[in-house]
Amino acid sequence: MIPLLLTLLAAPYVAAARTDAVPLTSEDQVRELCAALRTPLGPSELDPVQTAAQRQRVDRLRSEAVSRTYRLSVPAKGFTFGRYRPEQQEIELEGSRPLRALDGALSLDLAGINDVAFQASPREVRDWKARKAAGDLSLVVQFRPSGDPCAGKAVAGIFRLSGEPLSWQIETEAGPVAAADEEGAPLEVGPPRIHTMRIERVALDVEQPVFEDARERLVAAQPALDRCAHGVRRTGAMVVAFAVQGGRLRDVQVVMDALRDESVATCVAQALSGAQLRGIDAASGRGTASIALQ
Repeated sequence: MIPLLLTLLAAPYVAAARTDAVPLTSEDQVRELCAALRTPLGPSELDPVQTAAQRQRVDRLRSEAVSRTYRLSVPAKGFTFGRYRPEQQEIELEGSRPLRALDGALSLDLAGINDVAFQASPREVRDWKARKAAGDLSLVVQFRPSGDPCAGKAVAGIFRLSGEPLSWQIETEAGPVAAADEEGAPLEVGPPRIHTMRIERVALDVEQPVFEDARERLVAAQPALDRCAHGVRRTGAMVVAFAVQGGRLRDVQVVMDALRDESVATCVAQALSGAQLRGIDAASGRGTASIALQ
């Protein structure tokens, strides 16, 4: 049992992976998908005797196409990296053009592509760009069709499709090296890492003794905050606002959440609720705290 458990823990993490996703690997599949998404039959296409049956069939094919999840591997030449954010160690996707795959047969417009970023160190960025130039890097996306008819020229075998993303991954021959969720927020790939919550700044509008490091005011809440970091797959920062009553935090609310993780935000608010401000026993007022997940 132990070797199996270690193997599972070491396995790469796959963002929002779906086992029922249909791989899009051929032009014929895209042609069929676009046929299912076409606009309703016009009068000239309808058989007067079978009008209702025809419409039901068209509606059924369209409903099935829109409800399915598809998986598409975009080759190195079919996508472009955008700017690198050195402070966050994240690299963006360039979204000014659609993704291109299947030897140019498919152009894919995915909603929110301009918001997609992947965790990457400067060394990793250099490696990825070299691999991309050599054609050894791919972008794998899972998505659902938006329901809009395809554009392009079916006669020429050129289709343009729009969709809603479910996950994004950068892959090499060895497997995924980076991932992002449906909203484009970076996710970690690989064995779970140990994270901690760091209180960066505490600002209060109550009378208070001066600390050289204002973070010491909430030092007692650190263990509870660190528990909120267990199992998290991305890093980032948040800002919480709170009231102070009798030197304790009340009505704690997350007002800025770069993590975009509701469960972590809820955990942080609960961890700080009722926390005692060190050195303040009876003061009342309001305050804010900046917290970073590292």
